[in-house]
Amino acid sequence: MDFANIFFDVNGNFQWASIAAFVAFFGSIISAWISVHNTKKSLKGNVVSKARIEWIQEVRKKSVDFISACYSLFEFIKSDSATSDEAEVSKLINEIEKNGTLLILYFGPDSNKNNDFILYLVSNLLSRITNKEGYYDDNKIPELIDQVNVLKDFLRIYFKAEWKRANGEIKDIEVQSYLEKQDLYNTIMDIFSSGFEMHWEWTENYYFQLSKKYKEEN
Repeated sequence: MDFANIFFDVNGNFQWASIAAFVAFFGSIISAWISVHNTKKSLKGNVVSKARIEWIQEVRKKSVDFISACYSLFEFIKSDSATSDEAEVSKLINEIEKNGTLLILYFGPDSNKNNDFILYLVSNLLSRITNKEGYYDDNKIPELIDQVNVLKDFLRIYFKAEWKRANGEIKDIEVQSYLEKQDLYNTIMDIFSSGFEMHWEWTENYYFQLSKKYKEEN
């Protein structure tokens, strides 16, 4: 078929109406492709957004479970019952350890190390609370409460940023700049920066030595 002939009538006169129809035809194809592309993109975005919201809700629940378990232990110790009811203390500690471990599993590595910082705060609390040598007297409880409060405040700021990202208020690349505009975020990071760096170095060294050990054995 000679496509050029469709633009001329039997007398050889150029048909402008054919051009208009031709342009309209291809325009409709392009519009349809754009519509399908945008629909797929929108559906993908909705799926990602829904997954993020579900993740936030689950992590919030695990955070509440862990923080509540910590406060329950502290209140029990302050009631002067801890020395006479070691079984209850052990039960409360086990609850903290269980909830803390579950909470840790929700956080993978991220480029800005916010997840790693949360892991540091939770791991540090677990290490101190599950240590049964001297951390359950009145002199230590206020310090542990402070650390739980820090975790609670950091998670509150972090979840707000993640919620804004999930509902499209801020883009992925804007999350960190949003966090760094929060004074409390910067204060917490500054206070615990040295401990966090030590924790990070210890973790890297631990796995370096572990890798070295397994290579030597095998």
